[in-house]
Amino acid sequence: MKFLVLDDGITGNTTQSLGIVEALSQKYEVLPIKLKGPSYRLFNRKGSVKFASKILGLLVSVKLYNLSHIVLNAVSLNPIPTDKFDAIISAGSYLAPINLTLSKRLNAKSICIMTPENISLKNFDLIIVPSHDVIRYPRLKKLQNIFVTTCAPNCITPDKLKMGIKNISDRLDFSDTKVRIGILIGGNDQNYFIDRKWAERFLETLEKLASVKHFSYLISTSRRTPTDVVQFLIEKTTKPYFIYREFVGISSASNYFGILGICDILLVTEDSVTMISEACSTGKPVVVVGSGKRKKKLAFDTTIENLVRNNYCFYVPAKQLDRLPDTIIKSLEHNFSLLEDTQKCALKIAEILNIKKS
Repeated sequence: MKFLVLDDGITGNTTQSLGIVEALSQKYEVLPIKLKGPSYRLFNRKGSVKFASKILGLLVSVKLYNLSHIVLNAVSLNPIPTDKFDAIISAGSYLAPINLTLSKRLNAKSICIMTPENISLKNFDLIIVPSHDVIRYPRLKKLQNIFVTTCAPNCITPDKLKMGIKNISDRLDFSDTKVRIGILIGGNDQNYFIDRKWAERFLETLEKLASVKHFSYLISTSRRTPTDVVQFLIEKTTKPYFIYREFVGISSASNYFGILGICDILLVTEDSVTMISEACSTGKPVVVVGSGKRKKKLAFDTTIENLVRNNYCFYVPAKQLDRLPDTIIKSLEHNFSLLEDTQKCALKIAEILNIKKS
């Protein structure tokens, strides 16, 4: 079996596809998707989207696959493959029409992660959606080609965590006996926000904890973390108990897998389903930390509630950050379950493609 993984340049999307393919232990190629032409921006999101993707979406919605392939060849900055593939896998709305275009052209199964917008969902062989999408899009319940996950597939494996530990240990001395706390901070989107006021309260809580407990911190931001928050964190995390810091877009290298692997407990802001999924897939204690919300109630709240109910993590709302120290201490004595969404997705795809899993 051979898979084609479509890459839109968004790490959180591509790692979901790669994680599943790697769990299948099958051959694969990665095709970076870069399109020509004008772009538009989505509200409260970083980056821009090419209009060409919308045009392709319209064409595949009316099943004009030959025309969509001609258009794709015309707007693609990278050569479109003609090799034989058994399945094409992608994540997100931007890649969905390209996935369908290529799968029809190459006679391959089409697998889409997350619910694509403005495109017929019945045309895919399989759509992998997180539980909160079923709440946001009730029509999903009527489809037969849907596979629902608790959170999100990812690339976390024991081998990658071991390699991450080795890489970060080569840079830092971890011979002390302090409890290591990994801090993963997301950022702003159409549903959540992290501002300086939140960051001040969060750091104040961590400083109080470090003053009375034998803890040290490793911190990482994301590409969505606001610039002023990143600058604040750079200035305020110089204390000795912050033993490792990395800031996406500023730091020369990333040891993200090292943070996940070497820390005794992981704190993750609630805005990032991807980071929450990765943390809960390590087998470490996880505390999801509330951030600012643009709406009082979000579908994503149900995902976090399910994760807590199924014993994958604890949750501390933004308004109750004073509870964080006690929750951290409690989590270190708690036996959490291991999230295995990626493996479940792989088994479902293996069933569809008749792949015998060893």
